[in-house]
Amino acid sequence: MRWIAFWTYVLSLFLPVFQGSDLKGYHLVLFGVIGLVNMQWILGLPWLANLGFLLGFRMHGGLRRTIVVVSSLAMASLAWAIHRLPQEGTEELIGVSPDWGLGFWYIAFVLLATDALLGPRAGVRKRKKRKSTAPVDMKDPEQEKVDEH
Repeated sequence: MRWIAFWTYVLSLFLPVFQGSDLKGYHLVLFGVIGLVNMQWILGLPWLANLGFLLGFRMHGGLRRTIVVVSSLAMASLAWAIHRLPQEGTEELIGVSPDWGLGFWYIAFVLLATDALLGPRAGVRKRKKRKSTAPVDMKDPEQEKVDEH
C-alpha cells in the first residue's frame, strides 16, 4: 500500500490543486515554504506535511513511523481550509476551492497512514519457510524396560 500512496502523491504533483488558480502540485511543493516564512500556518503546515510524507514513506514499521505519518496527515488536513491564496506580486488574495490535485494528494496521505496503522497486515507478506524437523522416534519407556529383559 506504501507504493500506491507514493504514486498517488506523484500523480497529485501534476494536477491542478485549486480551482480559481493555475497552480499545480509541484508549484506548491516548491514554493509552499513561503507560508511558513510569512507565518501563515494554514499554508505552511500542509507544506510541512510533505516532508512528513516523504520521511514516513522511507521509514519501515514501528511506532515512530506511525507518529510521523499520522502527524503529517493531520497537517495535510489543514489544506482543506485554504480558501484564499496570495496572488503573485501583490498582497491581494484570490478565492480558491479544492481541485483534483488536492484530492489525490490527500488520498496519498490517507493511504500511507493506513499502511502505517495496519503495519504488516497492510501489504503482501512473504511467507516464512518452516524449518523441517526430522521425525523423532518416541519410544514408550515401559516398552524399553520390557525389551531389555
